[in-house]
Parts: sequence; C-alpha cells; structure tokens
Amino acid sequence: MHKKYGILAHPAGHSLSPAIFNAAFKEAGLDAEYRVYDIPDVKLAEFMKTVRHEPVSGLSVSLPHKEDVRTYLDEVDEDAKKIGVVNTVLNRGGFLYGYNTDFVGANKALKEAVGELSGKKAVVIGAGGAARAVVYGLLKEGAEVAIINRSKDKAEELAGDFEGVLYGGINEADKFDGDILVQASSIWTLNPDAELNNLISEQYVKRFDVVMDIVYKPLMTPLLVAAESMGKTVITGDKMLLYQAVEQFKLFTEKDAPVEVMRKELSEGLV
Repeated sequence: MHKKYGILAHPAGHSLSPAIFNAAFKEAGLDAEYRVYDIPDVKLAEFMKTVRHEPVSGLSVSLPHKEDVRTYLDEVDEDAKKIGVVNTVLNRGGFLYGYNTDFVGANKALKEAVGELSGKKAVVIGAGGAARAVVYGLLKEGAEVAIINRSKDKAEELAGDFEGVLYGGINEADKFDGDILVQASSIWTLNPDAELNNLISEQYVKRFDVVMDIVYKPLMTPLLVAAESMGKTVITGDKMLLYQAVEQFKLFTEKDAPVEVMRKELSEGLV
C-alpha cells in the first residue's frame, strides 16, 4: 500500500527532509513518498484531522509546531513527554503517537566525536525546543549540564524541568566551564550575519575541548569557525539533522535506515 509522509512546518519550503527521505524510501524499495506540509498555526487543527483520515502515515514536525502538535495526539512516548517537545508523529490506524528523535540525533553526533558522555561537563546555549532535547539527551547519558540563555528567566524555566541542571544568563557565561559547548539557539538561523560576539566571546570558547552547533545553514557558523581556528573538535549541525532523520526512518518503517544514502543526499542539499 502506498504510504504518505511529510515535513510539517511553517515555513517549510527550505526543508531538506523531502530529498533525504525520498532517496531513503527509494533505496529501501518502499512504496512511499515524503511531502512538504506547510501549515500555519491557524490551520493546524484542521490539518491534523486530515492526517488521521486521509491518512498520512507519519510526520517530521518542525517549527513552529513542535509543542502545539501534542494537543492533537492520542499518546506521547516518555522521552517526548519529559522533553516537552514532539518532532515525530506516527499514524497507526488513525491513532496518533508522538516521539522525539532530536535528542537521539544530538547524542549520536556528540558520541561520534567524544565517545561516552557520562561524566562530561556540558554547557548548552539556548532554551527553546531544540535546547530542551539536547539537555535531555546529555542528562540521559550521564553528563553534567548547565544552560545559558539571553533570557535568564527562560534558562531558569528549562533548568527547572530537569534535576541538577545549572543555569544563567548569557552575560553570566563565565560562571560555567565544561568539556563540551553546544550552541542550540536559533541565532544564525534568524540572523545569518550575526557575529560570534553577538553571542559569546572567543575567550569563552577557548574553555572547551569540543564545540557543537546545531545550526546547519550556514554549516560552519561563526562559532565553529572560531573553534576550529583554535584547534577544537567541532561538530556541524548536519550531523544531528542526519541522525535524528535516521531514527525517524526507523520509526516510520520499522526498518534500518540507508544511512549513507541519506548522508549523501543531505551533503548535496547543503552545497
């Protein structure tokens, strides 16, 4: 039976997911297609009814729907509940399940570069949905985590949802040292011309051995350019994007993903 999947976002036209998933479906010999569902907030309720009944077999969920989509789901798995954000929806006979694969993608990208995360000290910049997933994933692996954010109140709110997490405003960054620095805000996405000092100082970056940025456009953000020039291990945002999509493919199809095909399609899309 032909199955439909897609990216649910607004705007959604920039997404690389259709190319990645359609190449993966083809490689796996599956009768499936992956579409773009560019749905504004006001149309979300109506669209989710269509998902149940048309039906759409699965969705990758991106901004601005990762939190609001939970309202329309019948069940949310434990990881997604604890994170408070859903990025994957499965339709099983009209029953909608919510998952989060972002934390899996972030952990895989980090462990590929660092090895085990247990006992490592990490500082996460940002307090939105992506930061929540990164923080959850790090804690799940036994890392110690601190959150810094431009709005200290939002950092405090996020830290309050997870036991043992420290927090501060971005202007208080010097209070927090670590092995790993993860940039999980949308600074370069919203303002590609922003410079590193619009976020943090170069001196602060020097404190870390490993620097990861979840932004993948641009692939080498000002943070990663600076970190690389210092000889730090850098992790680009395409890694998290790839590995969360690999996990989604497994949820969608109950099959192992053709990782190299997906990696190649992603690389070509970022050129």
